[in-house]
Amino acid sequence: MSRFRKQAAGHALLYLAAAGLISMAAAHAGNSAMPQPRAWSVPPGKATLLATYYEIVDANCRPLMAPAVRIATRPALGSLTISQGVGLADNPSKCANIQVPVTEVYYQAGKQLGQDNFSWEVRFQSQNLGTQRVQGAVAITPGAR
Repeated sequence: MSRFRKQAAGHALLYLAAAGLISMAAAHAGNSAMPQPRAWSVPPGKATLLATYYEIVDANCRPLMAPAVRIATRPALGSLTISQGVGLADNPSKCANIQVPVTEVYYQAGKQLGQDNFSWEVRFQSQNLGTQRVQGAVAITPGAR
């Protein structure tokens, strides 16, 4: 089972749902020129869940296939891993606790301290959401959790 609903302090968890549910996402659908910046702080050597994506039809709570994620820019101080599994929907609230296919993005920090930058693209089935580009930055610091 995915860690979909868990969110460690200081770590971002991202989820997007199907057409019409997230109007901000729909407004930027298909526009890879407007990346969504995200930032995390992690200790050296730690694997961290950065994002979880799923799609669910709001009208009938029907889960769709997990969105496809492609790494666009690889990090220099660590590595990104894309995995698929099953999680529990929590948005919209009427669809809470329904099992959905999810795609997760993990960052594995290296041992070197510093700032690491990377990006990935998420391709949703919903035409309203389209393909979205996410830019990420990780600060690898000894005091991070």
